Amino acid sequence: MADKRSRTKKVIISIAILAAIVAGYFYLPSILGDSVFPLKYQDTIKKWCKEYNEDPFLVAGILMLESGFNPQAQSPVGALGIGQIMPPTGRSIAKGVGKTDFQTSDLYNPEIGIQFTTWQIHVLKEEYSGNEVAALAAYNAGGGNADKWLRMGLLKDPSTNSYAKKVLDFKAVYHKLYQAQLDLNGPTVDTSKPIVKVNDSPSRNVVWGQALKNLVSVFYGTNQ
Repeated sequence: MADKRSRTKKVIISIAILAAIVAGYFYLPSILGDSVFPLKYQDTIKKWCKEYNEDPFLVAGILMLESGFNPQAQSPVGALGIGQIMPPTGRSIAKGVGKTDFQTSDLYNPEIGIQFTTWQIHVLKEEYSGNEVAALAAYNAGGGNADKWLRMGLLKDPSTNSYAKKVLDFKAVYHKLYQAQLDLNGPTVDTSKPIVKVNDSPSRNVVWGQALKNLVSVFYGTNQ
């Protein structure tokens, strides 16, 4: 009987903790939202999404998952910048957008990284007839893999691709937290002003927020 009461008590405490986290996350975004799911370079995201007729919340989700909005990010396999673009892919995108002076180091420039990410996901969505899951799979793993998975009957819904599911989960969160900030019908962006460099060194709030995001992910299944 004592063991049963102990287990019941643990379940009640766990539910209370989860309820507090969810309530804090959804009802106090000014405290938690910018630590758990930060938004940087929003004007640049809006500018290129307007240019390429793309969803800014989707682009924000990609940038968050790929680099946490860090323009200096590097992956072990050689992907660079805020959108984690491989240099050969960067050269291909540069041709597509008409950038004739492209250098690999340009991928560390957040303006170029966001432009290339936005253009690439838009082109992939067109290639896959609006199938966001397939487009995201191709962005992450290449078109060859995405084509193979489609032939296998996969990529019809987010549950079939962990990368796409994470991005689409983040897209929903960014839509909830930053609808006004990423509204493409909002004020026109002044593109003549240089991008203000943000501090990319993690603060205690960001570190705490990352830990909290990991805990939330355990309950919501966003880390697969």
